[in-house]
Amino acid sequence: MPTNMRKPILSIFLSLFIAVVVCLFSCKDDSYLMIAPPIVDHSSFTETFDTTGAAIARGWKIFNKSIPLGDAVWQDGGESPALFDAYSNNGVNAGFIGTNYLSTSAQKGIISQWLVSPSLLMQNGDKIIFYTRAQKLPGYLNDNSDDSTDFANRLQVLVNTQNDSAELIGEGENTGSFTGVTDPVIDINPNYYEWHNTPGSYPIDGGPTSTTQTIAQAFPSEWTRFEGKIAGLTKPTNGRFAFRYFIKDGGNAGKGTGIGIDQVSYTSISK
Repeated sequence: MPTNMRKPILSIFLSLFIAVVVCLFSCKDDSYLMIAPPIVDHSSFTETFDTTGAAIARGWKIFNKSIPLGDAVWQDGGESPALFDAYSNNGVNAGFIGTNYLSTSAQKGIISQWLVSPSLLMQNGDKIIFYTRAQKLPGYLNDNSDDSTDFANRLQVLVNTQNDSAELIGEGENTGSFTGVTDPVIDINPNYYEWHNTPGSYPIDGGPTSTTQTIAQAFPSEWTRFEGKIAGLTKPTNGRFAFRYFIKDGGNAGKGTGIGIDQVSYTSISK
């Protein structure tokens, strides 16, 4: 066979081979590409609040929306020196974050101190777990010189699933975008019961008599675990959750002492 006849035959063979390979790849089942990829968990975390500065660097934000505004903010230990010992501490600092009744400058105002989480992907069933407690101070000496009380503290956990912003927070009683889908996720002591050492009559401003039942429902005076769940979403949503230290008639001559928050965990169901 002449040499110049081999090249056309070789070219035809290569063309047929390439056509077969292309056909095989084009016929490959790629239906998997149409299936939504699984949700990747980027949301689960634990925040120890060993320092407030480190927490802020990780995306936490703090806002004082009290009316009228006071000097207190969310800070290491709630104030200096710290209100009490931390639930857990991995360093030499206070080891928890807290705030107090001086959030408002009024004798009796609206305390609304916000501690807002970093942005995260929220799904139904996600858990928010944390530890909190209140500061105890000497009680009403005219009734019981041995008494100690928290003068009624309150803490809410709210969520913002409308947008990814931490800034859209209302003043005073207004929660802004943090109305959430379960409003609120947690509300500790919404009735403003006072914690006391023992039941008895403690008539601050004609308030109710302290009983065993009201003390049990008051803000805990020792570190206590709380857990809430995200619910009511129609789909996974980017958002934030927030702690709000919220007291009506709070202040130097009103309700509240101070509270701490420690060991916060957000657990995604995708984990």
